[in-house]
Amino acid sequence: MAESVLFTCVGTTDTVRGLRDGGMMHAMRHYRPQKVYIFVSSEMEMLNRRDRRYEKTFRFIQEKWGGYAPEVRYNLSGIVDADDLDQVAQPMSDFFEQVVRENPEAQILINLSSGTPQMKMILAQLALNNRYNDRDIVGVQVRNPDKRSGDSDRTNKKNYSVEEELELNEDEEPDAPNRCSEPKLFAIQRDRVSAQMRSLLARRDYRALEALGDQLPPEVLPLIRHLAVRNDLQTEEAYKLARPLNLPFKLYPVKHAAGSEYRELSEYYLLLRNLQLTGRYSEFVLRINPFLTHLMARQMEISLPEETRGTIERCPNGRIRFHPEVLRRKQPDVAAELERRCGIYLNDGDLSLFVGVPLLRILGKLPEHVLCTLEACENLNSEQRNQAAHQLHAVTNEDIRRVCVDGNRKVYGADELVRIFAGMLENAYPEVCDRALFTIYDRCGDYISKRL
Repeated sequence: MAESVLFTCVGTTDTVRGLRDGGMMHAMRHYRPQKVYIFVSSEMEMLNRRDRRYEKTFRFIQEKWGGYAPEVRYNLSGIVDADDLDQVAQPMSDFFEQVVRENPEAQILINLSSGTPQMKMILAQLALNNRYNDRDIVGVQVRNPDKRSGDSDRTNKKNYSVEEELELNEDEEPDAPNRCSEPKLFAIQRDRVSAQMRSLLARRDYRALEALGDQLPPEVLPLIRHLAVRNDLQTEEAYKLARPLNLPFKLYPVKHAAGSEYRELSEYYLLLRNLQLTGRYSEFVLRINPFLTHLMARQMEISLPEETRGTIERCPNGRIRFHPEVLRRKQPDVAAELERRCGIYLNDGDLSLFVGVPLLRILGKLPEHVLCTLEACENLNSEQRNQAAHQLHAVTNEDIRRVCVDGNRKVYGADELVRIFAGMLENAYPEVCDRALFTIYDRCGDYISKRL
């Protein structure tokens, strides 16, 4: 028989009241747990000192129940006001954590029917808490024998005799009914919460997941916190939260040590991928431009001759400036061809797709399909980006496909753009980029999902 332990409070119906089992004793009678963990308030501790009721009960059980003698552990909480939810919540939760920690393979039974109403509320919350989803936890309800509020004296009355109650206990009769039940509501609600968590995970809504706090299994909460700040591009905080995590995969896979520019671009790519996967196309369209601008700057720095490197200037504020005069002095033919394709005389300004795409085509170092993609993104940027910033309705993938078209009339959806962006990032940083990075959120999601 699999090992089980009982987690219980005790109140003024325990251990026996009105010649019938209280909740704790009745759960022990029908489940026979190997260990019993008892949370005791100050009042119950005082009553026990007066008549040694718990010691007498467990001795009676051993004598009458065929030698059954579970290991008993008490938590003498010292709580005076057990009707105060704020006072009982944390001590009870801490004691339950101890039970879970000390019994890693056991089924844990929670007696839902003993203690003050506030204690019972905490017991129900523990039975429902999804952070223990990987454990076999069962809430046990013990119905009142009269199926109504009992009118017999409670066990805190001065004339209460635990010896008499035990000897005359009607639940000792062979045909006494089993009043224990395992409310299906708890299993249903835990499944509902678990489904909610998986839905948030599928939507990559890590902030909402993080807000569930102690409902989450403790081993995944630090990873979820990392993903929440990482997906918000809080890069340094994400690195800080990643350091103590011990996972079977790397959160920042790289071939060699990476500089800050690659780290920022790779994180920005991952954000774009998450926006595409979760259908947040309005933000996706708005976010494309900065990513491609920095990626184009990197490709230009690779492709331009050494003497023209001043054409691209990276400013301390993160902006990238384009200086056509440098190109005119050092590569006049290239500058003239660029202006012919743009149709205007170029002045100093921020680097844009409008200038960057034809320049990269002239330099001829990128594959044709990448150049075509950049042209399509320029169309998307000029037509849909402004609408995304000002229109009342959300951008759809069909909106993107309608305008994201290259010179060969090839149509691009958000999924194909993300796939090509990954290749562009890898091409721009071949010595650093590890393709395992591109699916890091997927692996984190699988890791978390298995533990919900």
